[in-house]
Amino acid sequence: MKFSKSQFSWLLYDPANAAYALIVRTVFAPAFFMAAATPVWGEVSGTAYWGYTASLAGIAAGVFTLATGNFADVRHRKRRMLGLCTGVGLLTTAAMSLLSDRAHPLAILILFFFGMCGYMSANGFYDSLLIDAAKPEERDRLSSIGYAWGYLGGMVPFIPVMLVAFYRPAWAYRAAFWITALWWGAGTVPLLRNVPETGDGGTRVRMAETLKFIAGHRLILFFLIAYFLYIDGIGTILLVATPLAANLRIPPGVLMTIVLALQVIAFPFTVLYGRAAEKFGARPMIRVAIAVYVLIAVLTAVLSFTPDLRVRQIIFGGIAFLIGTSQGGIQALSRSLYSRIIPPERAAELFSVYNFFGKFTTILGPVLVGAAAAWWARPELGVTLLILPFLCGGILLSLLPLPPGVR
Repeated sequence: MKFSKSQFSWLLYDPANAAYALIVRTVFAPAFFMAAATPVWGEVSGTAYWGYTASLAGIAAGVFTLATGNFADVRHRKRRMLGLCTGVGLLTTAAMSLLSDRAHPLAILILFFFGMCGYMSANGFYDSLLIDAAKPEERDRLSSIGYAWGYLGGMVPFIPVMLVAFYRPAWAYRAAFWITALWWGAGTVPLLRNVPETGDGGTRVRMAETLKFIAGHRLILFFLIAYFLYIDGIGTILLVATPLAANLRIPPGVLMTIVLALQVIAFPFTVLYGRAAEKFGARPMIRVAIAVYVLIAVLTAVLSFTPDLRVRQIIFGGIAFLIGTSQGGIQALSRSLYSRIIPPERAAELFSVYNFFGKFTTILGPVLVGAAAAWWARPELGVTLLILPFLCGGILLSLLPLPPGVR
């Protein structure tokens, strides 16, 4: 597939914000927080507070993009809103590097909250620009390649961060946050300059009208419900992986090696999902990915009750491998499938709702992790509880009557 200048610029944003997803959200922010929170609140409570904060950030980001999505459509301001939200993420990420090792965990949570709000809100506007960047028949492939590039691109800044962590451990957190901010910002510039906003912009509506529109279009409504049920769990697994690894006594070096390997695995499998969707359809491949995540949830329960550290590390590595095979594919195909069932003139408005229901707007999953921590002192069992929403989401998706020509 040959890319136009606008498509290439759109694709570059995925590896740009992937640095935040990998380095900050998945590895260094939770590790930084747990190091500060454990002496103050304890490991179990710290993990629960981390999950609750992520849930609140997801709700806040969803409400913001829902309230501003139609404005962005009508005024052709999707790129500008993306730039604004990215700026919030960049500033709060850089600000985390200014905190000392003795910072109170509440200060870390506050900055993480606003960083996640910026990151998730920007994703909603970025997703909506897929409609401007590609024709309907190009979107499965372009969306999948974007996620695949994200995995490789996220590795580029992660490698120097790991080197700093190895040779200068005291500088690791500061280097991680600064390098992420610089990489994310640099990859955003081409999109802001080169991706046009096409279409007539639709008409000005309010949030209540947006919700009324969705309620009147059952396909969109039930797709969003199904999407929320399965994608929220996927975001939860990535969000709590580092705190759970600490609770399970997985050594930090092993964790970082596994995370890096996951990125390598994810690239070819994400491209493979896109190719398979062209042959079999996006929906069947999403169902395959959901089945993989049900297996991951089951293995997490096995992991929780395995006393031997070496066996735990092997199971943890197996879980990471399974995540790598399906994480990018399910996100990419969900995004492209949704883009083909909504009116293009209401893209940002409806993608804001899509972002509220998913795209790592983690709401339900972190609550389950916190509940598992409170009930059983085993927060990892919260991941096992995700089996139910995974199954419900997959079944609901299977029952949807898709438009002719959409699979």
